[in-house]
Order: sequence, then C-alpha cells, then structure tokens
Amino acid sequence: PSSRRTLDVGFVPMTDCAPLIVAKELGYFERAGLDVNLSREAGWGTIRERMLHRELDAAHAHASMLYEMNLGLGMRSGRCLTGLMMSHNGSAISFSNELWELGVRDARSMNRVICELAGKRKLRLAVVLKYSTQNYLLRKWLRTGGIDPDVDVELVVVPPPQVFTCLLKGHIDGYCVGEPWGSIGLLEGACWCAALTSDVERMHPEKVLLVSEEFENVRHDEHIAMIQALIGASKFCDKQVNRYEVAEILSQSKYLDVNKEALLNGLQGPFQLGLPGQTSALDAIIFRRNRASEPSVDKALWLMREINRNKLTHEPLNLSKELIQSYFRMDLYEEAERRFRAA
Repeated sequence: PSSRRTLDVGFVPMTDCAPLIVAKELGYFERAGLDVNLSREAGWGTIRERMLHRELDAAHAHASMLYEMNLGLGMRSGRCLTGLMMSHNGSAISFSNELWELGVRDARSMNRVICELAGKRKLRLAVVLKYSTQNYLLRKWLRTGGIDPDVDVELVVVPPPQVFTCLLKGHIDGYCVGEPWGSIGLLEGACWCAALTSDVERMHPEKVLLVSEEFENVRHDEHIAMIQALIGASKFCDKQVNRYEVAEILSQSKYLDVNKEALLNGLQGPFQLGLPGQTSALDAIIFRRNRASEPSVDKALWLMREINRNKLTHEPLNLSKELIQSYFRMDLYEEAERRFRAA
C-alpha cells in the first residue's frame, strides 16, 4: 500500500548480510509489501550511532550489540531488540606468513613463539568489535594454547574491510574477521587460516536484525513483514545450489565490491585455508538451517556468558531471563514464521 514509508536498513559489507541484499534484489521485500532502502555503512560503530540517532529503522548487527546498546556499555544506551538471527558462524582466525615462518601452527606453538619474542615484541591481533564473537572466539582459541589474551598479546579493534590492509602493512600479526574479509587475504596468499570460528564453537550465533523498541511498537506490521521476507531470503541463501548466485549479487560494487572467488570460499566451500592442499568446512556460514533464524534464550545466554568469561564489563552481567527475552524476541520471530508458512 502507498501509505507505507520507505524503511532504511543499514548493513556492513559482510557475507552474512546476504539475506538483506537477496531480499532486496530478488523481490522478497517487495512481495511483503515493503519499500526498503539499503544503506552500506563503514563499520559497526556507524551502525550503532545511526541506530541510536534513529537514522536507520533496522540494521544488520552483531548479536552482542543488543547488550551493548540496551545496557549502555561504554556508550549512551538505547532500547533495541531483535526478532531474527541472520547468521551463524562465518569467521576465520588468520595469521601472517611471518608467524608461519616463525613456527606457529596452532595456539600451543604460538605460545612458544610468544615466549621466544618476549622483551622484543608483542604480537598484535585484530578483532572487529569489543562485543563480538570474533573477540570471544579468538580469545578462546588463544587460551587453548595457554595464552592469556589480556597479557600475552595485544588485541586491537579494526573495521572488517581494513584488517587485510593492516596485515599487509605490518600493523597487525593476525585477525579474526567475518567473511569475505578473511578469504581475501587467504586467496592472495598473504596469510593462512589457523581455524574457523565454527571449529572453536560449533553453531555460534553471529548477526541479528536489530531494531529499536520504538520501531517495533510503532511499526509492528512492517517489522513482522520484514522478518518474514528475510526468512524467505535466508532460506534461499542457505541452499547450496543458490550460493553462486548469492555470491554474484553480493559482489556488486554497491554492496561488497569484492571478487566472487573470495565470497564463494566461505559460501560454497570447501573453505581454502591458505595452506597447500588444506581445506576446512564445506560451507563456513549458516543462515537458516539448524534453527539458525531463532533469536532464542539459549543463544542470548551464550553471548552473555562470553562477555562475562572475558571480563569485558566492569561488573559481570547478571540479567534475568525476562529481561533477556525482551531483547531477543522469540514471540516476534514465531509470528513472522507463522506468516511465512501461511504465505
């Protein structure tokens, strides 16, 4: 209907924003009666600011941003929620070729190299956001080798599209980043992948569709229609037979502006690790299957436990189940799912 306003939805150029772009390009939004304008943002800080200032109606965002924004962790707070998990897995832990030459093969051998370099230099590793699975799972991987992430290495925050350039310039020694930014370095032979985040934690929650509480209250019907459209697009993205087309759509200059090969490494697999003859998971990213779309309490609790385990807040987060359920809205997801099935 013509009474509907355009929805402005932000995304950071990552493979896991695929459902948004596919929903726009293949008409899922249109069929749901929505006029959606997609806005490419520079990084997660921009998404956060534009959501807080109500410049975006919705955004592709890290699931932990629900805690960060609602609780005002290191920023002013803004009430927000999600009714849809957009993706699971999809990140790689990669290191410079120099570390390979120094003998790093896994976390244990890295610990040995750190000891050898003590007093000379400290390894600097990048993550994309303090409250991100990339931060939690890189730390978890380091701890498997007896490395204390807060003492033995320096962790810095770098926007996803910039990690590879920082590695090439020697500013960092490695990173944990979402696709396709991991694959670009791997396919160019400039680094190697030690593990996928799904090797560190199977089926970990990754991105959500983030909206403000006010948007849900005022524009509930459009919100549900948007989730319904994204369920359809996620289903499309998850089918192996469609992955080449998804990569083709994402590779356009207005979206990710990267070559299809880098996108297909994570989408279609087997994932090239940048080591001779070594590959990992068939597809490194999951959009829909294994109940991936559900913004469940279990996923929310896992995220809260990781924030606490890594001591990322002054005091451990101790939120009631009721409060967590007001951020991760299974009721909205179920409503959209019913509409999707009935359509």
